[in-house]
Amino acid sequence: MKKIICSLLLICGTFAFSQSTALVINNFSHYSLQGRLMAGNLSTGSPVAYAAPNAPYGVYTVPEFVTDVEYKTLSTSGFSTLPIDTWYVTDPVYGGTHLFSDPVMDTVSSMVEWGIFHFIAKDSAGNGTDEFSMGEPAAGGVYYDLGTYSEAEWFTIGGVYTYLQVYDYP
Repeated sequence: MKKIICSLLLICGTFAFSQSTALVINNFSHYSLQGRLMAGNLSTGSPVAYAAPNAPYGVYTVPEFVTDVEYKTLSTSGFSTLPIDTWYVTDPVYGGTHLFSDPVMDTVSSMVEWGIFHFIAKDSAGNGTDEFSMGEPAAGGVYYDLGTYSEAEWFTIGGVYTYLQVYDYP
């Protein structure tokens, strides 16, 4: 009986602190979104994982009119339509640069939630138009923001999907 109770508690603990939603990014705008995508343990502050630049860009970038980019977990992010092959992890135990397929990323994925995407919306000439910090307030983000040329929203549906959506404005 003790083994069953311990096993149930362990399973509940794993689900309570695991990456529980898939992140879906929809860029419905004329702008590329360039910045830092972060997942972290929002209650303890560690670990934190930042997406490395996705090829061929110098920073993590979602090109204009790219939609349905889905990241189920950090450890499966390399299989997305807009792959993230590498994550930078800040943590005393798991810190370092890790490929998404590194077993460490399975562990880190079980400890974090999607936190924030701090980005600049850039036009086709590379000029920054609007700056956003979209995400969870505990990570310094907001759920909705209106810029001069674009607007963005971050929301979760049914505890299954977290969405980031960017639109042209007005």
